[in-house]
Amino acid sequence: MAVPFRKFSFVLRFDQSRIVAVPHSVQLERLSTFLLGLGEIHPLLKNWYRQGGSKSEALSKPVVGDVQQLQAEAQDNLDAEVPSWLRVSLWNGQDDPFAGGLALHYSAHDQGTMSCMRFEDGGALIAAFDDVRQVVLRVLQLAVSLWPEIDWAVFAPREHYLRGKVFKDRQTIGWIGFCPHPLKAEDYPEADELIELPERGTLVVSCPAAMNEQSSADVQRVGSLDIRLLDKGLLPFFVS
Repeated sequence: MAVPFRKFSFVLRFDQSRIVAVPHSVQLERLSTFLLGLGEIHPLLKNWYRQGGSKSEALSKPVVGDVQQLQAEAQDNLDAEVPSWLRVSLWNGQDDPFAGGLALHYSAHDQGTMSCMRFEDGGALIAAFDDVRQVVLRVLQLAVSLWPEIDWAVFAPREHYLRGKVFKDRQTIGWIGFCPHPLKAEDYPEADELIELPERGTLVVSCPAAMNEQSSADVQRVGSLDIRLLDKGLLPFFVS
């Protein structure tokens, strides 16, 4: 029997007012450093390519170690009506999500929708990576170290992230998340692990294994963490 693909959202949200104050050139330099760092985390995250009209065209446009290619991708996505909006879409060269096929979308702006960097579809990490927990944690640590403007991050089943949260109008900590505040373990007994990031906040792992949105125990554990975060005024509103 074929194993069903598990859809996961992997979203790193930017504080809009802060990210638009960062020059595009600086953001692209950070993104270039981020891509190099991803390659050190896992081989399937080593190669990234620009968008193309075909697979062969995309594969002819590698961006890792080449800021000019990132600049060209950003220029192709420039919106003349919103020049502050920086958009970049990349692909890791893998077609099959079960084999780790991922897209990476970077969208930094101060418009009505969420300003964020996200992996599409994060479920590829669940399908193809042996130690997805450590991979996600390392990706988050790397990103948070490069972008002080990241004010929330979450890796969670897509259905939970979009519709299954306790608070439909709020973010969720999901399976693995980043909260930009120091958290004490005694205040969040449901968490499987809290990892302090000095002067940045805390990485939170809610469940020992990948969160299952069909498991009442997993949903209750994450929901309890979200409730505690809300009670302390630390769970931000959700903007899609």
